[in-house]
Amino acid sequence: MDKKVALHMAFCAGIIGVCGIFLFYGMGTLVVAVVVGAAIVLLLNILLRGMGFLINRKLGKAVFLKRISSILFAVLTVVVSVCVLVYAVQDSMMFYNVHDPESRELLQDREGYHEVHFTAANGKTYHGMMYRASDEIAPLVIYFGGNGEVSYRNLRNRDEQNQWRHFAGYHYLFIDYEGYGLNGGSPHYRNMYEQTLEVFDYAVALPYVDSGHIVAMGYSLGSGSAVYLASNRPVAGLILATPYANGTDLYNGMLPIFHGPMKLLVRQKLPSDEYAPSVACPVLIIASRRDEAIPFSSSERLASLFNGDVEFIKLETALHNTIFQAEGVFDRVLKFLEGVAAQ
Repeated sequence: MDKKVALHMAFCAGIIGVCGIFLFYGMGTLVVAVVVGAAIVLLLNILLRGMGFLINRKLGKAVFLKRISSILFAVLTVVVSVCVLVYAVQDSMMFYNVHDPESRELLQDREGYHEVHFTAANGKTYHGMMYRASDEIAPLVIYFGGNGEVSYRNLRNRDEQNQWRHFAGYHYLFIDYEGYGLNGGSPHYRNMYEQTLEVFDYAVALPYVDSGHIVAMGYSLGSGSAVYLASNRPVAGLILATPYANGTDLYNGMLPIFHGPMKLLVRQKLPSDEYAPSVACPVLIIASRRDEAIPFSSSERLASLFNGDVEFIKLETALHNTIFQAEGVFDRVLKFLEGVAAQ
């Protein structure tokens, strides 16, 4: 069999195999991406060989041009394959789809903890957990977690680390992202944003929530949801811990390759920088120069985009996952919440 024919057959077989795997896991979008990428590679190869044929007729450089064409074909195949791989795996870098039934079970009989589920106007049912400070009407913190957080574990940690004193007088609500906890679906920034509005509209109607004093609080991945909510609903305050300006910065904090044309591969846009200018409430931002997951420069850039009152706590040594353990951080959160409640 001709080597060129064998190479093309192997290439097509590989493409079919990859598409089959993606279809098996319900990843239709990636199938389209692979097919388009393969078509581009084959088209460029045909163009290169056509140019080689025309030049060969005039210059007689057949062997040289064939080798160049084969090399370029191989390079293009590698480039497209890498791009498809990056596009395919990046969501696994962003979303961990945590469930943690053990923490859920532990909270069942603890005073103040209530499982929450509601069917929103969009027809979806959302699950999560609420901590009610008392039976009285009180202000509320709506918390949006990081990529490895689920409501049950978050509230369990707050309980075991005696952190409710830092949210004194506030109810606390954490609704899980799609695919997390008891929620169906798959997480994506668009349905995360959609969910924030549904959660707010649910919470503002609760009889024990002071609807005029709802604070959005986001950590890491969840900071994007909190910014989006604050730009679209009348929240009284916004707290952001280790926030990012957009998804490109967030990805680069994990794998610094999304620059130049590679930015086109970013699936989770998370454009907080687009929504920050529309936020009208007071903002508290907490970020660390030693954050190993989200570039500090991205947090700074986001902070500069808000038009209202912004307090930026700049830590020097805290790491990404220990931001709330840094000295004085929770005290400042409590002071901010007290100021919002007093408005």
